[in-house]
Amino acid sequence: MYKSNRILKTVFLTLMIMTSAASDMSVSAAGTLKPDNANNKLLTDVVRIDAGAQSAFAIKADGSTWAWGGNYGSLGNGSERPSYTPVQMHIDHVKQISGGYRHSLIIKDDGTVWAVGGNEHGQLGNGKQSQDLVKEPIQVQDLADMIAVSAGDDHSLALRKDGTVWAWGGNENGQLGSDPGRNSLKPVRVNGLPSVVAVSAGQYQSAALGNGGEVWIWGLDKVDDNGRNIVRKPMRLKGTGEYGAISIGRQYGTALSGNGTVWMWKNEAWPTPALDTLEPFQITGLNDIISISGSAGVKADGTVWQWTIDADSGKANVIQVQGIRDAVAITEGNRNYYALLKDGTVLSWGTNEFGQAGLGVTDFRIETPQPVRKSIDIYLDGKEIAMATPPLLIQGATYVPLRGVFENMGASLSWDTKIRSAIAVKGSVTIVLNTVTGQTTVNGQTVASDRRPVLVNDSIFVPLRLVSETLGADVKWDDAAYTVRITQ
Repeated sequence: MYKSNRILKTVFLTLMIMTSAASDMSVSAAGTLKPDNANNKLLTDVVRIDAGAQSAFAIKADGSTWAWGGNYGSLGNGSERPSYTPVQMHIDHVKQISGGYRHSLIIKDDGTVWAVGGNEHGQLGNGKQSQDLVKEPIQVQDLADMIAVSAGDDHSLALRKDGTVWAWGGNENGQLGSDPGRNSLKPVRVNGLPSVVAVSAGQYQSAALGNGGEVWIWGLDKVDDNGRNIVRKPMRLKGTGEYGAISIGRQYGTALSGNGTVWMWKNEAWPTPALDTLEPFQITGLNDIISISGSAGVKADGTVWQWTIDADSGKANVIQVQGIRDAVAITEGNRNYYALLKDGTVLSWGTNEFGQAGLGVTDFRIETPQPVRKSIDIYLDGKEIAMATPPLLIQGATYVPLRGVFENMGASLSWDTKIRSAIAVKGSVTIVLNTVTGQTTVNGQTVASDRRPVLVNDSIFVPLRLVSETLGADVKWDDAAYTVRITQ
């Protein structure tokens, strides 16, 4: 789980091609797209979920791990492109995963820890610090017998089965449990803690749950007119009782009590004058909670609840998320929520600028919970095309990557900056897709189409019928298999 107020502004330059295959989206009378949620179209068999800043992760019962959303290499599929539906990470036998701001942490069944993504603060724990993205999972040095990990903004935490806590990466705010200012490129033990059963890494802070149910915190406490107040060594949270789970963010930390009540504390001096920093307060109106993540929780009856804290009064506004009855776990990203259901499917809602909703659609925000969908498969001449960026849906049509399809069909691709056009060449055929006018030409002749090339997140999309009209291929949609089949 990652909770941060940081807003990302990232441009992904990806050439893609839009298909006009039979749609698996229906349109209501009001014009709202409604996905066909047949089971063959959904991500299934999920047993565990987590979320990064603009990404999400799911572990299946077979130990495979799937990721979607914004990507700094943190999706672990060898790419840095965003994915609007789940792609399989290049690692197996996964026990737990945690998403951060630009990196992800993974524990395998053998107790080793692996990391992938950004490493500008040494948060991957490989003894290096670099601006280069690591797109394939690498093993974190000197760690064994680990049972839990948590990825923060630019630092990482891991819990060993003997109850010790290890930290590495950025330490500007003391989040490694030592004097601030010196990053650690390898895991170091966090001293001053009792035996620990859970850890949580936030943006500037770290937290641990002791085996007696007490909460320990370290890192940036607050910023005010007097400067920064940094908790350099782990300190016990005031008035803590017997808690069973913790989740720490930038503004608030959250703990789940053994009696099913939820408690929070303000861990940074944002303008909430009614609350004392690091003084726990109960979220009234919530009980029988079995799973928490930041500002959301699941009740024993399977319902999901969210809450916000009023900046002036400090009071919580609690609301039920409608339409969810069978949830067993919840995780929260940056303005995104994901609920794991009893049947092994996942619901998501919130922002979707990088595809983090996992629905395969480009809507900027998803207001109501929707099932996370699996990726559409593409077969060329009977063989599946492996693509780092899977297809997506726009206004009822299926979209597939230009590079993944055209290059596999033998076409060469280039980009003409002067005319802002993608150019595909195969033999005597030259196709020009202009991103300014939306016009497509084949050997200089304009192709008439009711679907023109569009630009989404600085990526080009064109109708699939151009595959047949320009390269002479036969394109069919197999709804039962959730697959596009192309035959040359």
